Amino acid sequence: MCEDMFVYLFGYGSLMWRPGFPYSRKFNAYIKGWKRVFYQGSTDHRGTVENPGRVVTLIKQPEDDKSNEVWITWGSVYSISDDAAMPILKNLDYREKGGYERHELDVFLEEGEDVEPYGKAIVYLATTENLEFLGEDTSENIANQIFRSIGPSGRNIDYLLKLANSLHDMGVTDKHVFEIERLVLGLMSQHKINHHNETIENITDSLLSSSPDKSLELLNQHKRFYSKPLGQLWIDDGAVQAISQRAKSLLPVGIVKMVGEFPKDSLVTLLDINSSQISRGITNYSSDEINTIIGKQSKDYFNTLSGFTKEAVIDHNNLILL
Repeated sequence: MCEDMFVYLFGYGSLMWRPGFPYSRKFNAYIKGWKRVFYQGSTDHRGTVENPGRVVTLIKQPEDDKSNEVWITWGSVYSISDDAAMPILKNLDYREKGGYERHELDVFLEEGEDVEPYGKAIVYLATTENLEFLGEDTSENIANQIFRSIGPSGRNIDYLLKLANSLHDMGVTDKHVFEIERLVLGLMSQHKINHHNETIENITDSLLSSSPDKSLELLNQHKRFYSKPLGQLWIDDGAVQAISQRAKSLLPVGIVKMVGEFPKDSLVTLLDINSSQISRGITNYSSDEINTIIGKQSKDYFNTLSGFTKEAVIDHNNLILL
């Protein structure tokens, strides 16, 4: 499948809804002999070292499996131009640094016993030997851990629900993911957390952790991210990759369009050039101020225009990923 001018990447987790890189084509495909499971710990995105979140990885079907059923995992394949592949993969290596490694696996487009693979694609997976691997647990325990976990990139429940919605939109079945989704939605209903407006006020300290840790601090910081955004900023591919892959701040040079009127210290949504939501953040400047520096290099405004005391429109620690 890797033609002369393209590299192919298979996404089965957050890459399904937030690839964060330019691509020429996206299509649904699956891999055989592997299962998507919430066995990988997340201390850098959806949890903390003291209170890890759970994200998905792949486990290989045992050779002595007696079930007579081949494991299948559906996901998204991205076609990337060969010229762009090296920097994109370098950024993805950083994004997936929490225990994930590159592998190459066969991908398939049609189901059936004798179907030939479409070709090979790069896949990031976390092996059982990595330091953040949490392993198997009951569905109830996994759901509770996801429900109470929050990290620098946002709530663990947002990751779960985005993944489940991506699979629902594809029209495929994933028993493990959908069971965790069902249990977490039950917890959200029980604690009156509405995932449509994404309110977070009803998550109490006791739900996050039995002992104080950084999660409580993050919760207080993140409450504002789940109110109603007052504006929207469209950002270019370079800014998307910097924010979603390398946890960088948003600079004016990466902004291509703005909608809304708001004061500084306001919540806004960041979108890519295809109008897909990438992130939310708290601005350092008002909409009027941002409008005067859109697309500018820092040398053209930072410490030269009155009132512009920060280089970034949104600092990286005031951004969460969607």
